[in-house]
Amino acid sequence: MQECVVKDFSDDDDELLSRAIENYETTSNPITNNAERVIPVVTSEGELGSPLSRFRPGYLWVSDLTRQNWCEQQLYYSFTVPSVVEENPVMTEGSSLHLARELAVHDVVQVKVTSNEDIWAIKVLNLLSSLVSLLNGQTIAREVPIFGAPFNEDVFIVGLIDELRFDPSSFQLDLWEFKTRKYKSMPSKSQQAQHRLQVMLYKKLFDDLVKGKLSKEVIAKHLKLDLNRTFGSDIQETIDGKGMTGTNLHQLLDVLFHRIQCITCIREIGIEYEHQSSKESIGIHSVDYNDEELVMLFRDYLQFWRGQREVRGVDIEEAWKCQSCDFADVCDWRKLKAEQYSKVGNSKSKVTHK
Repeated sequence: MQECVVKDFSDDDDELLSRAIENYETTSNPITNNAERVIPVVTSEGELGSPLSRFRPGYLWVSDLTRQNWCEQQLYYSFTVPSVVEENPVMTEGSSLHLARELAVHDVVQVKVTSNEDIWAIKVLNLLSSLVSLLNGQTIAREVPIFGAPFNEDVFIVGLIDELRFDPSSFQLDLWEFKTRKYKSMPSKSQQAQHRLQVMLYKKLFDDLVKGKLSKEVIAKHLKLDLNRTFGSDIQETIDGKGMTGTNLHQLLDVLFHRIQCITCIREIGIEYEHQSSKESIGIHSVDYNDEELVMLFRDYLQFWRGQREVRGVDIEEAWKCQSCDFADVCDWRKLKAEQYSKVGNSKSKVTHK
């Protein structure tokens, strides 16, 4: 039996916020570091199975795609190179700040789950709770689950929206991602590209739900769920306590689809950057959503996940990323590019020197 968290929106959250801020130093968020070299394997589906089937439970997280945007080779090594866990103070602080912001608008309650259907019921309930709070006049919802199968590509994507901002008077809904920074400066263009991809994916997933483009059949297929399976007692008690109806995912998803189609599509998306130490705002970056750009990137990235092409590293213009990569010493892509440019340099030398 596992425990998951379900949101309980409350007006009395000042004490929760204070406790979260006081406990920044006790929260950890590990990252991985390589331990030894491995030889990359061919990722064609015919030989070893696709990366999607080997490294993920049949679906992807939005963070998988943003990490891929940074460096696909690094993402691949994170799955295939044996690793050790290290604590990262910067990421720990960022996680604590996110928790503090979340507790400022709602409480978090532990709920026992007994099946995968219960686990996904929690995600649906948390999305529903966010929608209900906005439709009842609350202007902000944070840590909002989102999911879907965009662009008819038969791949399921799951994410967690940092913040939805709703204006009841204009019925405008905006989506914002919250990023913390160690230094008082805006991130590099490459980091901003990651963040831009993230919020565009969130908007696409959310808008597809609003437009009724996601079916229960697609959800059941990709997540391998029995939509008619009865919820565990704790889940049922939570549903009843929230004044909602449904004894299984089949019924609960009907409630979700009805509720989300009562709200509008997302109009504005953007990223807010904050300095970790001072808690001061560094800047706000509004993002222009581009559907054509997003579908092009998405389909290219899916070729890797489906095993339709081999893994790629960064271009030479972004080789600076290798300086902070845990896998630089074992990276075959880096060595290959070094050899290629060395040959180009030698060739030019032979032509120009007498």
